[in-house]
Amino acid sequence: MWGKKEKRALAAVQQHSESVLGVVKKFEELLSAVFSEFDFQKAESLGRAVSELESLADEQVRNFNKVLSQGAFLPAYRGDFARLGDQLDKVADITEEVTRTILMREKMLRAIKRAERRERRIKEIREGLIKMGELAVKSVDALNSSLKILAVNIDLAEIRASEVGRIEHESDLIEQDLLVGLYELEKFLDPVTIVQLDNVIHGVGDISDNAEDASHLVSIIVYG
Repeated sequence: MWGKKEKRALAAVQQHSESVLGVVKKFEELLSAVFSEFDFQKAESLGRAVSELESLADEQVRNFNKVLSQGAFLPAYRGDFARLGDQLDKVADITEEVTRTILMREKMLRAIKRAERRERRIKEIREGLIKMGELAVKSVDALNSSLKILAVNIDLAEIRASEVGRIEHESDLIEQDLLVGLYELEKFLDPVTIVQLDNVIHGVGDISDNAEDASHLVSIIVYG
């Protein structure tokens, strides 16, 4: 399976995966700046960094697809790897999308700060979002680790890929709790802020969801 062309393709997708991880790590910093430090100016700077890293990831997935088109892998494997590259790119795209959503919501942040003076439980929403950001990084890191060792130890690669699902499940539970808590606290927040927070919570959760989808493709490659 791992001829010269295949090794080049694997190196390209590994590089792409590393860049996607960089996007999500920078996003985690942004979440902390917004929901822990209330520093919107810092968040805007981090948002620009997220966009720059996402653009780099776009370049790398194009390079990966170019390598694939030069005949790496048999057609069935080539299709699986192409879908994997697309799914990794989707993780970066969604991360940039939720970054933009947050950065358009400075009024939302001010509303949260005001509401928290009246109801301390609002803080749980901020803390939950930060925790989901941490889990997003962990899920993409596990996926990246799986790809790093795919050509060396496929059994361990599968174990690492399966960890993504466990991490995503943990994120999903937090997401559900946050949404329940959000609507329990709606009398302290205006309707627009409620809807905006709902979108942000779902957006952050989508990062881990799509990392899990990518991990399923790794498993297909391992057992293909």
